[in-house]
Amino acid sequence: MTILVLRILCLLFLLAPPTASIGQDVDWKTTVAEAVDTLQHYLRFNTTVPPGDVTEAADFLQDILEIEGITVTRYEASPGKSNLFARLKGTGAGKPILLLHHMDVVPADASRWDSVNPFGGEIKEGHIWGRGAIDMKGTGVLQLYAFLTLARQKIPLGRDVIFTAVNDEEIGGTMGTRYMLDHHYDELDPEYVLDEGGFGSREIFVNGKLVFGISVAEKRAFWLRVTAHGIAGHGSQPHAYNPNDKLMHALHRLFSAPFPTIPNAVLDALVTQLGSLEQNQFTNAIRQTTVSLTSLRSGVGNPPKANVIPSLATATLDTRLLPGMDAEGFLAEVKSRLGDEIDVEVIHPASRSVVTPHDTAMFRALSRAITRHHPDATVVPMIIPYGTDSRMFRLRGAKCYGILPLVLSTELATSIHGDAERIPVEQFETGIRIFYESLVEVAAR
Repeated sequence: MTILVLRILCLLFLLAPPTASIGQDVDWKTTVAEAVDTLQHYLRFNTTVPPGDVTEAADFLQDILEIEGITVTRYEASPGKSNLFARLKGTGAGKPILLLHHMDVVPADASRWDSVNPFGGEIKEGHIWGRGAIDMKGTGVLQLYAFLTLARQKIPLGRDVIFTAVNDEEIGGTMGTRYMLDHHYDELDPEYVLDEGGFGSREIFVNGKLVFGISVAEKRAFWLRVTAHGIAGHGSQPHAYNPNDKLMHALHRLFSAPFPTIPNAVLDALVTQLGSLEQNQFTNAIRQTTVSLTSLRSGVGNPPKANVIPSLATATLDTRLLPGMDAEGFLAEVKSRLGDEIDVEVIHPASRSVVTPHDTAMFRALSRAITRHHPDATVVPMIIPYGTDSRMFRLRGAKCYGILPLVLSTELATSIHGDAERIPVEQFETGIRIFYESLVEVAAR
């Protein structure tokens, strides 16, 4: 073989995709079995918030990590409010990658779960059922086994990879991510954060086309309480000062026309790549400002007396603003539509919005890993309509990407916070490998 041929072969080797053979020597069958068992047990810890005591769940994760010889650090913001992280050390050639998930879950009404215990971790019809299966203990377990595979394979790292489990995300993160950012950010200080948000679907974005959306931004919650004042009286004698009438007419005016919105570069890129999006509640929510009427309160007595006109009626509005939209301008529009007789109170101000760029090594690595396992997939950056802990990391300059690397039907995607939350077992290997291969590509030395 000539020297020239050898040089060419060496060059081809150097130019070959670094992830071409990643994970080929991993015992994925055993890894997946461990991950499935771990998620079943993890879901059995009732970490409903409130009260959101995650102590036993954090103990469980700590035991798994320490059995592997990985040091775990715990910070308890208050009794029961544990935050956990574990680190695989790199050379420091780059800032860390943070794998972030939350241990707390929203409440579940067991009577609505069709004979499945929401805290049973039961496997039924090829899925693991339970509150938190998707939001977000399932994502946390996929991240955990990508993290453990890095450790088991002894992958030499150029940057630290940190596995993190926090509490209280479902109620704003005060004792979780906010606490960690305020008191221990220097121990994390990531360049990249992998969190919840995006997912893959053949239905939701474009029907019949496999699309993986990786979230790079989120709409901002802007919650309002509106109040109508009136004069109490006997229900047998209607009058013009009934606050219920005032509130109903005002809300009709509010919702009688579309709400103002603004152009958005992420949405423009999404539509450019995909064309027309499907018409459904998810794509509707990510394309425009939305307002949901979430509560109506009125009446006198408990239960309210049917024959008493009250003196007060209130409603709450869950407004979600696109990144960059002026909250004060939107508030002025709301007040104008409701009219002078309605009081408007901001009960959750809109935070500053930050959009993560998608022209980065991590976004490209996620895209390559996804298309390696799903060759027909289109990977796009997207906005999500709900809030995550990433918003706080973005404000600190971290590049945050939200992805559950599974293909979800509309039914599965909308099971989050619902009465049939579940995650497909058959996709566990692919989900773990997408995280693992992305980490190796960006973090390996």
